[in-house]
Amino acid sequence: MPNISSNIIYLFNEFDLINRIEASADAGFKAVECQSPYEIPAARMKNCLSENSVEMVLINGKPGDPAKGDKGVGIFPDRIDEFQALTRESIDYAAAIGSTRVHVMTGVPGEAVSWDTAEDTLIDNIRWAADFGQERGVKIMLEPLNATDNPGYFLTNADQAAPIIAKIAHNNVYLQYDLYHGGMNGEDITASIRKHFGLIDHMQVAGVPGRNEPSSGDIDFAPIFDAIDEMGYAGWIGAEYVPKDGTLAGFGWAAAYGIKASS
Repeated sequence: MPNISSNIIYLFNEFDLINRIEASADAGFKAVECQSPYEIPAARMKNCLSENSVEMVLINGKPGDPAKGDKGVGIFPDRIDEFQALTRESIDYAAAIGSTRVHVMTGVPGEAVSWDTAEDTLIDNIRWAADFGQERGVKIMLEPLNATDNPGYFLTNADQAAPIIAKIAHNNVYLQYDLYHGGMNGEDITASIRKHFGLIDHMQVAGVPGRNEPSSGDIDFAPIFDAIDEMGYAGWIGAEYVPKDGTLAGFGWAAAYGIKASS
């Protein structure tokens, strides 16, 4: 049976961010994930997680300045110092709250940098991040984002990410595979997971298209979850979707996995 984690940026928006942890626990989640937890001081976040017996299994690294369009700065050769500062802060925060994974976003090269230069810069930056993360007990995750929702983003699919991870050649770098992005790419999701299974350390899911509940859209995820179980996956699958009619009302899809629609 899949281990489902609650993405508290998307779910339980009826509550303030810190209170979404308790709401997740009440619904049966044993783990949460969060793209941007940094508004909550690490000590308070750690205490809240402990009080609710919930693990933070993933956070995103600081991406730069979203107001300027930043979705990561790891591909820019003139922003290496900034990348290291942001990533150091992110890994330190993760370690302080007990999160063992940081998703490091790569960036949108645009016309500012060639793709070859972007890849070379990313490889060096992720090697640095992997070393620093390993010292702090934090894994470095790279996640492809589909080009429809994220035009111009550097990593768009697992087949592109896998050889880059091979070039990085560090045992603390992993693939974060989002079933939603795979579906939006038109991939055979089960085949893609099977192909890259040895690299995957975290997954996420949402309905395709629309990014609502996994039970919405065109893809039946139940047999995919069964196949993932058969592959021996013991990690987490993050519920990273926009609820259509309130968080609790949309948990019918998750009842089989220990999540309840009311507290």
